[in-house]
Amino acid sequence: MRSQWLLAVVAALAALPLPACRPADRSDRGQETGAPPASLSGSDQLLFAAASIALPPPGLSAADLPEPSSPGAQLVAQYCAQCHALPAPASHSATDWPGVVRRMWLRMEGLPASLGVNVPTIPERSALLDYLLANALRVSGATLPPGRGREDFALVCSRCHALPDPRMHSPGDWPVVFARMERNMERMKSPPLRGTQTTDILVYLQSLAARR
Repeated sequence: MRSQWLLAVVAALAALPLPACRPADRSDRGQETGAPPASLSGSDQLLFAAASIALPPPGLSAADLPEPSSPGAQLVAQYCAQCHALPAPASHSATDWPGVVRRMWLRMEGLPASLGVNVPTIPERSALLDYLLANALRVSGATLPPGRGREDFALVCSRCHALPDPRMHSPGDWPVVFARMERNMERMKSPPLRGTQTTDILVYLQSLAARR
């Protein structure tokens, strides 16, 4: 019974709208980083923190989504932002998104009605998934081109997701994208990069990046 209660509380806490979803409403500066609300008890703060570990990082707005006025983008903003910060479609590959969204839908369906979380209809789920698949992370080929930084790229970037296709960003965009990934790695407690890994990976990605 104790374990069932804990699971129910974690699910409920995970469904609470995070401040990152509504930046204009934030009154507690400490909540910008996803810190548990001060009003929670000590045990509930621990549960809130545990439920928040794997949530999308804050900072993405509906306007930042690919084709933000499209029906798929609007569905992502409508349903995903109920429980956590908006996920970037490129945060998962097309191979991974079906399993991820199915897990989210099962969680939403299992939440108490009192939380007021709206669940997408079957047609909406199809449209939402189609949008995520169309804008998913472009993964690299089975064989990476040779070059300095290739091994570090394969090792570091595969810790959290499928290896991205280096051609999905321009040489000028990769430093910004990589800096964001390093912040996500820190948030997820992934081992920090050492020595020249950051420089080597960036040089490798930029050497293969799309020229626009």
